[in-house]
Amino acid sequence: MLPSDTWVFVDEHPDSINDGFFCTDMKPAPNLAQAVMPDLPASYHNGACGFAFADGHSEIKRWLDKRTIVPVKRAAFSPPNQANNRDVEWLWSKTTQRLQ
Repeated sequence: MLPSDTWVFVDEHPDSINDGFFCTDMKPAPNLAQAVMPDLPASYHNGACGFAFADGHSEIKRWLDKRTIVPVKRAAFSPPNQANNRDVEWLWSKTTQRLQ
């Protein structure tokens, strides 16, 4: 995986902040029908989120699926069903994973 394709910092959704890290569940990959999103990226930048990558560049990613664009409620976060969410597929493509 190239540094330009590996995110290091993400703008996490305020209701999803529950610990010191952002989790992307890679276990179902590449089966998008079983996709889950334990932590939610921010979407309050007009339906988009900021990412900083290992090579030093940053990007604003506009989300495509309405399940990723969740309003801030200032309440406990409960992950919605993310089956077949193309935004999860994009996260998988930019997230490192331990090789088995």
